[in-house]
Amino acid sequence: MVASFPAPSVTSSGRQRGNVKTQLQITAVRAILLSYVYPAGQEMTWVGGTIHSWDAALVEVTLADGSVGVGEVGAGIMAAVAVAGLLEAYQPYCVNVSFDHPLHVGDWLRAHTAFWSRGGIASGVAGAIEIAAVDAVGKREGLAAYELLGGLRRDRIEAYASGGLGSTFDDVATWGREQIAAGFSTIKFRGMRDADTTIELMEYVVPQLPTGTGFILDVVQACASQAWSHDDALRVGRVAQQLGARWYEEPCFATDVAGYAKMRAELGVRISGVESNGTVDEFAALLLADAIGLAQPDVTFVGGFATFARVADMARAHDVACVPHVWGSGVTFAANLHAAFAHDHVQLFEFCTLVNPLRELLLTEVIGLRDGELLAPRAPGLGVAVTPEIERAFPFQRNGGHVIR
Repeated sequence: MVASFPAPSVTSSGRQRGNVKTQLQITAVRAILLSYVYPAGQEMTWVGGTIHSWDAALVEVTLADGSVGVGEVGAGIMAAVAVAGLLEAYQPYCVNVSFDHPLHVGDWLRAHTAFWSRGGIASGVAGAIEIAAVDAVGKREGLAAYELLGGLRRDRIEAYASGGLGSTFDDVATWGREQIAAGFSTIKFRGMRDADTTIELMEYVVPQLPTGTGFILDVVQACASQAWSHDDALRVGRVAQQLGARWYEEPCFATDVAGYAKMRAELGVRISGVESNGTVDEFAALLLADAIGLAQPDVTFVGGFATFARVADMARAHDVACVPHVWGSGVTFAANLHAAFAHDHVQLFEFCTLVNPLRELLLTEVIGLRDGELLAPRAPGLGVAVTPEIERAFPFQRNGGHVIR
């Protein structure tokens, strides 16, 4: 079953869809692990600890016709070492297998590996294979990836600046002012370890923002590793609501559906989650419990483009907004951007502005930001490339990444 991205008969470039060859046969898969190591003294400090390197766990797919595509496993920023073994385990289910459409790849893998791959990083690896297949077919056909997802639904999309890490309130406030100066109208910053300090942070940062600036508070599963009590999460949410937050992100541990439902029932600010969910069913549980007002699937976590579309469809059916989570290399950025441009329920895009050369260097075209909006990409496939020079320049470093302590 192909996901429910709309499917017009003509591509955005005017090409008849009947002339687009979507068939593919995968002949090889390869894990590519990369790290950008921050120079001494320039590491990033946040509620989860210190980030010494930004890791990327990429998956390269080669087709029988020689076409090559790249996907990414979102959880690889924290667990890149797990990807190579999982990819090897998937090989018997995808290598030398033919598909009618690249959007069939993820469903095929999930159906054949259901004994061991239901969710989590395993779902991310299956999704990365599908993402890479879409990229490869798009490059072969000379079409942007969104054409294979049903076509372009708009030519621009609002973006908000995401980052707001820092060990001091001034770090966060300075970053926020820089993003507004760069053209964003909404920023998202992260909470601190405890509820009281997070409230103090909001009360310090928000008044310093220019009038009309939107803000989002992300408390990272309330907060990163030791979840707050529901009462503390509610206290923070009430202040976020009072200050006019656009939404209040992940105020509970990821699996605490009842907690999310409590937040939504007792707060007026919109509740969002859960970016790390690896299955459609996990989002369905939140939606059926009336637990979120905004769903945050990530193509590289939730299992690929097909599953992303299903989550967006379900969100629309429940009158819930859908905004992708985007936090990775240029491959994650591009995959989620193409998904956003291809689905008419997605109206907003997360743009991480933290220092990460693996975001810009893997993109083959500059994605323009104009008046706070991103313009639709035009390059074939995802518009990404992993060159030998990049692999040599960013060798994988063990024991780094976004390790939460």
